[in-house]
Amino acid sequence: MIETSELQLTVEDHDKAFIEVCFLLDMFVDTIEQFVGKSTPSLAVAAGRKMAANMPIHLTDPTPENALSELVRVFTIQQMEIKGKMDSGAAVIEISHCPIRDVCINRNMEIDGSACQMFHYYVAGIMAELTGKPTRPTTISTGETCSFKLAFAGGGR
Repeated sequence: MIETSELQLTVEDHDKAFIEVCFLLDMFVDTIEQFVGKSTPSLAVAAGRKMAANMPIHLTDPTPENALSELVRVFTIQQMEIKGKMDSGAAVIEISHCPIRDVCINRNMEIDGSACQMFHYYVAGIMAELTGKPTRPTTISTGETCSFKLAFAGGGR
């Protein structure tokens, strides 16, 4: 039986876990691309939609503005440094110290490559489920702070 609890973990334990998560995410993204190919964005959107159904969010008025506010609230609770604003009907999301970027750096993966794009489509899926509107991501900038835009299609709930 392992006698370790979360309260006794060392910095070395966290570093080892981060390296393992980086490896697993790299393999996951690569495997999805190989098996799903050009449908990878659809898979990420579907995963995001599934996640939205499990998030502690209930919107009585499912506008993009309200959904963005709730998304930022929930991700901030999870310790993500995230900001969001609406600009000309699109949601602009800015993430400082993005955990996906950290994984990309650790694994020598391209910034704004497959892992980043998959994450953007995942967030688009969350927002699509919350608003009832198809949502498409576009990268704005990458670096220490990354930002992307989510454009919403008409119609919806």
